[in-house]
Amino acid sequence: MTDKVLFLVFAVLSVAGGIVTITRRNIVHALLFLVFTFLNVAAIFFLSQAYFLAVVQILVYAGAIMVLFLFVIMLLNLRTFEQEQQSHRKQRWVALGLSVLVLAEFLVVLAGITFTSRHLGAAAAIERAGSGTKAFGEALFDQMLLPFEVASLVLLVAMVGAIILVRRERAHGGATRTWGPGEEPSHEAAEEEV
Repeated sequence: MTDKVLFLVFAVLSVAGGIVTITRRNIVHALLFLVFTFLNVAAIFFLSQAYFLAVVQILVYAGAIMVLFLFVIMLLNLRTFEQEQQSHRKQRWVALGLSVLVLAEFLVVLAGITFTSRHLGAAAAIERAGSGTKAFGEALFDQMLLPFEVASLVLLVAMVGAIILVRRERAHGGATRTWGPGEEPSHEAAEEEV
């Protein structure tokens, strides 16, 4: 009974943290709430006795990836990016196409459809081995190697894109706002500077 109550508490906190993450105007505050959400998801894994996934959730997502996000945000200088004129007409069609693809993927996963029996074999191998870390690693790097490598390439492309954006900004001479002597920013301006 206690496990169910704790599961519901952490689930509600995870959803609330996710909603607060996407509604914050200050990007650093949003990142802190995202870490809060990751920690609640790790607690759910821990309650489900998926200890390996709980540790990976904390080390990889709440640790390494959040540090990567923070460095990218610091490098990009989001203030000048927000002030630039954005061309939404081209992006709208790309966003619509990607949204349809993500919705289709979600429906496929929700319906439990698998396209190859190989993926079913990986899940069955983990279940037969008692869901141990060794069986999980063997299934991940043996039968699920291609999706794992595709995920790593997606992260690499995102990192290269961030570097290209920073180099383009520096080439155009983008700079952060400086405050003169005796000038004090308003509270809203100070929040935006973070």
